[in-house]
Amino acid sequence: MSEQITISFESEVIRIIHTVLNRGNLRVQKTLILHDEEFDNFLKTEKERSFTVVCNFKSFYQDIILFPPVKGKYYKTLIEAEIRKKSPDLKDFSFFYTLLGEKYLEGKARNEAFVFAVNNEELFGIINKFNKHGKAVSYLYPSALTLSYLAQSSENLNSEPVLCVAASGTDKMLFLMKKGNLLFLRAICSQEGGLHDIDIQNINMSINYIRQTLRLTPSQIILIGTIDKCDTTKNLLAPAVCMKYPQYILATNETIKEFIVPISAILYAEKQYMVNLLPQSYRNIYYQKRLLAYCTIALLSFSAISLVYLKMNISKIFQFRDKIKSLRVEVMQKKSTYHEDDNHYQKLQKFMPLVNFMNTANSSPDFQKVLIALECLNMKNVNVQSIKIGNEDSALSLQITGGITANNFANMQMTYQGLLDMIKNHKEIELISDKIDLKDKNFSIAARYRSK
Repeated sequence: MSEQITISFESEVIRIIHTVLNRGNLRVQKTLILHDEEFDNFLKTEKERSFTVVCNFKSFYQDIILFPPVKGKYYKTLIEAEIRKKSPDLKDFSFFYTLLGEKYLEGKARNEAFVFAVNNEELFGIINKFNKHGKAVSYLYPSALTLSYLAQSSENLNSEPVLCVAASGTDKMLFLMKKGNLLFLRAICSQEGGLHDIDIQNINMSINYIRQTLRLTPSQIILIGTIDKCDTTKNLLAPAVCMKYPQYILATNETIKEFIVPISAILYAEKQYMVNLLPQSYRNIYYQKRLLAYCTIALLSFSAISLVYLKMNISKIFQFRDKIKSLRVEVMQKKSTYHEDDNHYQKLQKFMPLVNFMNTANSSPDFQKVLIALECLNMKNVNVQSIKIGNEDSALSLQITGGITANNFANMQMTYQGLLDMIKNHKEIELISDKIDLKDKNFSIAARYRSK
């Protein structure tokens, strides 16, 4: 729960509202109404760094456009091209769009979208008011957009087209809605607050324009803001009702009506919609500044943690330093011993060839033990013809050949298998491979002897 400040730029005044959003309720804490010359002093003294801003633009472009059905990533490019084609006076502008659905024109499918565009020069005129005091604008909305979101909570809203008339001071905004989508909007020039004959004429002219151009007829008129005398609307071309505001807005009815534009901007911003009229160039700079600020905070936090860790381990560092000093003294003391040992080692190298020769001689395999181990070959009906013994790294290789004396194949196989089992069961002999010729009953066995 934190305080939010929202600023509404209107034709004559600047309305500022401080609110707190808690558990779904919007509580109005403080309100201000300033003139343009007082706004600089407000920014100088205000501690908040970034603001949500809403504006009643007097000059803007709005329309419903059609464009070919393409992938979503191409929508913005095609819509921007359509705006430039239909309004060549707009050179550098920012815009938002709302998809309305699909429409067939001359047998071809087309996407339909409502678009709203404002010249960037007018947008930077607002942004620069904040820049010169080191403040930032996080969101910039047109008032008709945020008011249309608030109007969706009206009890009188249905699926039929509805014309909303919003007033804040002398500013009046007309916007047509259907199923929650903006279809048309218009700013009305007015000299005073409330709803008067000239305003009624403008509303009726707008209804006729909507009927002729959009082929829609508003089912009713919803009055929003400081227009609260519904009995003066008998000359309107559609029935009029005053909007009932949501109960989660905790403020007096008079405060809600007078500050309806910034209140609607707060509620709209809480939904985190993607619509934002801030120019792309300003957004890039704003994001870079925020990223730099976060990196700075992270660096300072890391430095603070490092200092705390260093402070906690400073005693250990001194202990290690003292231990290093003592080790250095010990190394210096043993340096002379090292030189003496090195001299002995150099003298010993003269005798190493003889030592190696003796080690090799003593490590030669004991062939007698091998022959004793091969007593297992002394089996009935087994005739050993030759035994070849070879020297390996840490073992002896054995190649044994011979023959089997047997009357039939079964006896031969039984005798030969018994020989193999004897070799396998010997702890110091490892059977590598064996082969027997069934025709001449000769066998060949490869094994390895490894002394335990």
